[in-house]
Amino acid sequence: MVTEVVMPKLGLTMQSGTVTKWHKREGDPVKQGEPLLDIESEKITTTVEAPADGVLRLITVREGEECPPATPVGYVGPLDEPLPEAASRPAVAAATAAPSAAAAPARAERAAEPTEAGEYAVSPAARKLARELGVDLSKVRPSGRSRRITTEDVEAYHAALQAGAGAEAEAGRPVAFYSDGIKLAGVLYLPPDLTTGERRPALVLCAGIQGLKELGPRDLAERLMEAGFVALTFDYRGFGQSEGPRWQPWPHEQVRDARAAVTFLAQQPQVDPERIAVLGISMGGGHAISAAAVDPRIKSVVAIEPVTDGRRWLRSLRREWEWRAFQERLAQDRAARVTSGESQRLSLYEIMVPDPDTRMILDVLARMRPELELEPQLPLAFAEALAEYRPEAVVDQIAPRGILFIHGDLDLLVSPDESRQAAARAGEPKRLVVLPNMGHLNWQKPGHPIFAHIVELATGWLHEQLR
Repeated sequence: MVTEVVMPKLGLTMQSGTVTKWHKREGDPVKQGEPLLDIESEKITTTVEAPADGVLRLITVREGEECPPATPVGYVGPLDEPLPEAASRPAVAAATAAPSAAAAPARAERAAEPTEAGEYAVSPAARKLARELGVDLSKVRPSGRSRRITTEDVEAYHAALQAGAGAEAEAGRPVAFYSDGIKLAGVLYLPPDLTTGERRPALVLCAGIQGLKELGPRDLAERLMEAGFVALTFDYRGFGQSEGPRWQPWPHEQVRDARAAVTFLAQQPQVDPERIAVLGISMGGGHAISAAAVDPRIKSVVAIEPVTDGRRWLRSLRREWEWRAFQERLAQDRAARVTSGESQRLSLYEIMVPDPDTRMILDVLARMRPELELEPQLPLAFAEALAEYRPEAVVDQIAPRGILFIHGDLDLLVSPDESRQAAARAGEPKRLVVLPNMGHLNWQKPGHPIFAHIVELATGWLHEQLR
């Protein structure tokens, strides 16, 4: 039996509610009583539970859209039963676009709560959160279709701002070096208390799949510099300020870039070449493992939320039918490359399918820093190369040099199983830390307690390993 999921009435005065988040996607299995979606009204935010077992067959009211109470927002039921005739997005959209006369005053009241810039309505919960976080609402833009700023929009803006979306002055100095004859752009961070002739332990920081030193590595490098380490960040070839063919993120070439960064770092007069480590974030965590496995100059590794098996990771981002369709697409591109020499290009987000929270933060970052090019067009052949990339298979070659894995239990983009399985194969010394409440990007803010904890873990580990 197909069951309607309806917008509940939260109090006598509620005239409409906004869907702020779906916990499931269309086609996902659901169980009665488990969280299905979050909604927000004028005075309250709550979670709606699944009314029955089955599959989420259809979502009729999307995130950011609003509708009156008792409006169907989705349907749950078996796959082999037909949906009701009224189950369609256009019908619901029409009902939402033309609210009842009783609902009109409530809509007008919300519309009368503009931002300081006078462009968008703001939910009361979002306005309260903005005050608590010190967020300027005139700079926030709604992500949903309702043109109404929600708490999620405020959180995403704040996270993006703290993750480096501003134009803060660089604490390090620009440098350049070469990898396979290609000039790479980097930034070198020297501890402020460094004395003449002194040589310090040092580390290379590897960025994630966007290939940019400004995303994650920069803030970590500044904190590690303050802890007494020399640090080097860089853009992979073809990304950011580095030269080379644009947007060709072949994993093994990026590993060679990381090793070239180690060579450059070892030549600096402030660095002890016998005490160099590599720290990587996400895809960069996998590169740090791969580089250390074949380069004995790397004395220790810190892998933060690493991708350690490319095929397993790509598979985890898709439902079964999506994965099969993706594999077929790869096969077709492989055949086309043989005759044309060209691979189809598509958005990074079609290869790395981001979860809603990650996508929201990335979208805010993209609006605030368009020069970073967070969603480049990549060759589909990259996905094939990534599916064959397995840092996990070589992690055991790092021992007796040490490796620290740090992952979040709420990481929905790169599962903590990526770290768990690689850690199980790694030799000693090793350490695996799974942090509660840590997602994939939510911690990348210098003022965030998880960021501070990660810095503490990394510096403690590196001081011990590079003594």
